[in-house]
Amino acid sequence: MGSVMIKRPEGRRTVSIAIGATLLLVVLIVGLAFANSIGAGRVADNARSLHWANASLGTAALTRSALVQATTFVELESLNQVGSDDVDAALGDATDARARLVALQDSGGESVSLPLLIGFTGPVDRALAALETDDYESAKNLILTEVEASYINLVDSIQAEQDSIEAAIDANTAGAARLTDFVRFFLTLMIPAAAVLIYRAVAKRQVREHQIKVDVEIEAERAVSRAKDEFIAGLSHELRTPLTSIYGFAEVLNDAEAEDLDSIHELAQIIANESAEMTRMVDDLLAAARIDSTGVEIELTPISVRAVVESAITPFERAGLVVKRSIEDVVIRTDGARLRHVLINLLSNAARYGGPNIGIDVSSGDDVVDIEVWDDGEGIPEEKVEKLFERFIHNGAAPLLTGSVGLGLAVASRLATMLGGKLSYQRFAGKTYFRVEHPIGIEEAEVAPEPAKPVAAMIRALSA
Repeated sequence: MGSVMIKRPEGRRTVSIAIGATLLLVVLIVGLAFANSIGAGRVADNARSLHWANASLGTAALTRSALVQATTFVELESLNQVGSDDVDAALGDATDARARLVALQDSGGESVSLPLLIGFTGPVDRALAALETDDYESAKNLILTEVEASYINLVDSIQAEQDSIEAAIDANTAGAARLTDFVRFFLTLMIPAAAVLIYRAVAKRQVREHQIKVDVEIEAERAVSRAKDEFIAGLSHELRTPLTSIYGFAEVLNDAEAEDLDSIHELAQIIANESAEMTRMVDDLLAAARIDSTGVEIELTPISVRAVVESAITPFERAGLVVKRSIEDVVIRTDGARLRHVLINLLSNAARYGGPNIGIDVSSGDDVVDIEVWDDGEGIPEEKVEKLFERFIHNGAAPLLTGSVGLGLAVASRLATMLGGKLSYQRFAGKTYFRVEHPIGIEEAEVAPEPAKPVAAMIRALSA
């Protein structure tokens, strides 16, 4: 009996230890789940705040741009350079942008940038009211003073708020990771007896997660492989089309009678057009590769914008394309070959996908020159605008813009940025505008117009 009485307390202690350890494990697991839930809630709140900040920043920029455009159109209407329909469309865009700006105020919550957003709306409303009475001078003064000042303050505040939110998200994520590591260490080393069953469950879960991760990685690799195959197939098709035309018409040209000069000239022009298009695609591939690897050399020299624009238009006009012009001759500091590459890509895009009327407008301000390539086509579908300047964008097996290797606009955007400017897309008044904003970079200079370069010279310039 004595031996039995001794063993019972040990059994009870063992059971108590096991129960206590189990309860501790349960508490730790519940605590981990609760902490993760709190962390996830904080991340979700921060994500919503970050989304609001991003939306406010973009909407404020859009409102400012639309207001400037509306003011310009009202002034141009007074000079009989645009019609009332264009003015109404521009005012409508500005009013819509202002409405979206006001809508964001209701979802601002406790954002420190909300008062500045409300403050930015005030001068915007006053500028719009001035435009409604055709008082564009007052609108311009408001834009240059109150609108611009409040916009700069709003941008600075939102950017600072974005940095703070991103830091909070990183801190919450790191804290959750540290808590998870601590609990795993505790379960593995401090309570080995009670952790066996938990470890088995955790191990199974980790195996499942690892398997899911492996499956995701394999599927990602397959997607990359499919994208590569689709790109190679699309590239082969796009290069084969002009090559087939060049070879076929060259054979016809070789068999043509010497007296049939008109036919010979027509065939030679087709061959030149197809060669130029294939050269453009190869230029884009070379530029994209060099931007990602060794980089593209930029040599800035004073040069006439008119000369660059005319040299970019020349091969298209030789191919029969009519390009309307409104060019203010400005001397800027730029790399002529790179800027010509940008304009050639934009003209090729307009010729492929735009309407029957295509043009280039050049205007300058105090510090920048705007080069706009426009057409009166249907424009880009709304759902594709966001990815317009990305590379190799595909929709299934088809490229975003059929008849292209998917690099033209992406390369044009990168080159414009490397030249110190930017490329943007806008759609209003029934026209599509691709605008290159380029800094002037010099105060005074006199240069002779640069002659148009042949295709071979363009390739050598790109390879330099």
